[in-house]
Amino acid sequence: MGRIFKGAKRYLFFRGKDDQGGDIVIDFFSRKELDGAMKAGRVAENDYVIKVDVIGKMDLKQPKKHT
Repeated sequence: MGRIFKGAKRYLFFRGKDDQGGDIVIDFFSRKELDGAMKAGRVAENDYVIKVDVIGKMDLKQPKKHT
């Protein structure tokens, strides 16, 4: 898995079905990788792509304190 840093932009790719209909595909691309996948025909117009802006790290080991 590649490093992700604050301020990075990544693209989440979803292709669905299931409930016993089969394939579900979820992938994570940089802009350059997404462009390459589109040129290669692995990403189509009816697929869902969501842009994600990384805002920073979160310490998952420490539970949040609610006040």
